[in-house]
Amino acid sequence: MGDIGPHLTTNVEQYTQRIKMRDDVDAPREVEHFANFMNIKDARTAARRLEQLGFTVEVSRRRVLQAVLVARRVSTVDVETADAMVEQVFGVVEACRGDYDGWGAPIVRE
Repeated sequence: MGDIGPHLTTNVEQYTQRIKMRDDVDAPREVEHFANFMNIKDARTAARRLEQLGFTVEVSRRRVLQAVLVARRVSTVDVETADAMVEQVFGVVEACRGDYDGWGAPIVRE
């Protein structure tokens, strides 16, 4: 099982960088979460579960059986919200035997 700790630490670091870049962290924007799977079937199961949680999800093949999952949802990127989203996506990905790879979002200037 993976460790969520580094991802939560990264949320604080990303927040600090966004503030320095004058990102309006309280403004909604599309946030993308990334995960890798050794089995496309597991990725599709995770996609269904994330869709039930309000994410738009794409699964694409990487090699014959492996897959990459991208889950999107419009959200703010303050630390509390980012932590909640990471916990949600990380939990689903881990339960489906995937490897959560972090998130990204555009900068929204004030």
